[in-house]
Amino acid sequence: MDSKKSSDLSLLEQDIWFNFCYFYQCDLDDVSIASEIQTYIDKKEKIIKRMQQNDCLLSERIAFHQEMMGETISIHFKPFQIAELLTQIDTLRGEMNNLPTKMFQRQYSDILIAYVQVLGGLEFIQNNKLARSAKAILAVKARYAKHLYPRRKILYRILREQVAQRGKWDNPNEAVNFILDDLVKAFEVYDVQWLESELMLKQNLLGELEQQSAKQASGDSSGVRRKPAAITKKIKELQGELKILNQILKAKYPSKEMEKFDYKMPYSGGYIAETIIHELRTQPELLREILHRDIS
Repeated sequence: MDSKKSSDLSLLEQDIWFNFCYFYQCDLDDVSIASEIQTYIDKKEKIIKRMQQNDCLLSERIAFHQEMMGETISIHFKPFQIAELLTQIDTLRGEMNNLPTKMFQRQYSDILIAYVQVLGGLEFIQNNKLARSAKAILAVKARYAKHLYPRRKILYRILREQVAQRGKWDNPNEAVNFILDDLVKAFEVYDVQWLESELMLKQNLLGELEQQSAKQASGDSSGVRRKPAAITKKIKELQGELKILNQILKAKYPSKEMEKFDYKMPYSGGYIAETIIHELRTQPELLREILHRDIS
């Protein structure tokens, strides 16, 4: 068993239970929440069944607070939502040994972000390490989303062009396999254009910061040339980023080189065909354009 995968799932599961048991009665203490003893596991399963039916009473602390303050505390989640998250964790735990690390991480990240959405924000996560992980994943997703629409546009354009030239396909798998080479080449062009624009943007920013740093240093009344720490730190960060961007652009295959430095793009990596096929199955109107018949 992969200890890192197991540890990540346990940490997330414990945080979910801590939050649930803060707001609702669950008959578990801190020890039993983290325990894998069969007695506690059975108790958790009974609680999950009640969650699924939304048959859960408020915890004593919440009920007491409401009674004393005379106001209702807003709870962002319903018990059945917590049950869904715990079920997803249990399913992933059963499959994790057969999943590649990247596939596991993608599914784990989806559950973690779903947890954040259910809670209503990062600030409600109890474990600091888990909160930092969620924050980092959200930042990556934000950068990822910026590229999703233009790359999806490329995908749909190539599909429609090929349909116009050779006709429709029998199923999504056939369509994706037919266009894959052309699609990868088009994505490589997109990647290089983005890398070049990012390089220029960061070069301009670096130049501005260096000028600002020089002015502030020369204007120091003490006569000692100093650079503000924040500007110095940002300059070093930009210099490092520019070095990486130049290395990627000089590589024989820039798109593959990007992955080494964690530049994540939609429809890239080792599962590009599977990802696109899944995408197409969620687009019934496009499927009618490119397939001989609808698929269920």
